Amino acid sequence: MNQNSIKYFIPKILVFITLFLCAINTAQAQSKLYIMSYGGPFSASDCNCTYFSFRVESNGVPISPISVVQGFLIYDKRPTFYDIVLFRPDSELCSGYCHDGINEHYGGNINADCTATLYDAIGLISNYVLTDPGADNSFCDKINLKATGCTTPEKFYWEYRIEGGTFQPTNVSTTFNETFQFNKSAYLPETYIGNIDFRVLIDSDAAVTGEEVYSNITSYNVIPCPPFLTTNPVDSKTSCIYKNDGKVTLSFNRTLVNNERFVFNFYNKDNALLPTPAYTIDSTNKIYTFLDFAQGDYYIKYQTFIGAQQTSTNALPNPTFNISSETALSFEIIDVQPQCNNGQGKIKLIASGGSTPYYYTIDSGPEVQFTSPTDEIDVSAGQHSIKVRDAKSCIDITGIQ
Repeated sequence: MNQNSIKYFIPKILVFITLFLCAINTAQAQSKLYIMSYGGPFSASDCNCTYFSFRVESNGVPISPISVVQGFLIYDKRPTFYDIVLFRPDSELCSGYCHDGINEHYGGNINADCTATLYDAIGLISNYVLTDPGADNSFCDKINLKATGCTTPEKFYWEYRIEGGTFQPTNVSTTFNETFQFNKSAYLPETYIGNIDFRVLIDSDAAVTGEEVYSNITSYNVIPCPPFLTTNPVDSKTSCIYKNDGKVTLSFNRTLVNNERFVFNFYNKDNALLPTPAYTIDSTNKIYTFLDFAQGDYYIKYQTFIGAQQTSTNALPNPTFNISSETALSFEIIDVQPQCNNGQGKIKLIASGGSTPYYYTIDSGPEVQFTSPTDEIDVSAGQHSIKVRDAKSCIDITGIQ
């Protein structure tokens, strides 16, 4: 078998190739490999051409496969060109293709993965089917994984390992571009944090044994999960329409562990980051109450740190809440003029909004609780100062009578 032309009669060499490929699966698991499928033995009925010459190049240089199994050729360099010549059995008398004119010829460039040019039975994929997650490679409870690339019928059998140990099967297989959600709780101890690697065993044809190769390896970092909210944020209105004393309460599923601390970020509806408000902690019930909000719509992002080790951020969607207010307090005075000069005058007070009960003060007199509207109130002739407040000490900001 020379470098330029490889002559195959497939059924005779099947056992040898199967054994050879099993070796490369482990020895070259990290190497970039290329799986070229050609549909098995070729034939052409009009010339009984059951033998063929198969030549493959990589950027103009002839290359040989490192393994052949039935309809699959495994290369460690990317094929960029192929040439197939089918010829009849009697050409074997001259130990190869005799140029006797009785042949079938296929060939072309391989410009992209998946399917070669001109002859659709030729397919090509690399074993680098897992995408590097880059810097954003942390998760706490689950991660979505997929083998990306072509739409050919390969099956991908997922494996994982932690801390550089031995790869373990997940007993999950997917096809190209199909998502596999790896759930930590199904495979790892609840307390595990640290490195985890993933790879897939690529099976190009379930009916063929020995053509499987391993993919590239992608690495992730398992980090602790932050405490979870047990309910939606519970908001409290501002006491008065003009005050910024709204509150929101967050209830979590667990207490913080030793050396763990929260980091909270609050945003308004315009996505502006706000200064972290003051808050109180009910450690027993795992409740955090944040103070001094103005009316408006808000959302929260949070995570914790255990020493310098960050946890993941809260699950999406981000928790939201709205701070509203009681309706504004307002009041009016209905005055009744005295019937005689220097006679006793009377007024009535009508209040609305705010929080009942209401209170009024006339001049420097005592504060009197009332229900709106009041009965007639005696006042002397002249000008008077009247103040009204509600149960939360809110006043009518339109002016003082």
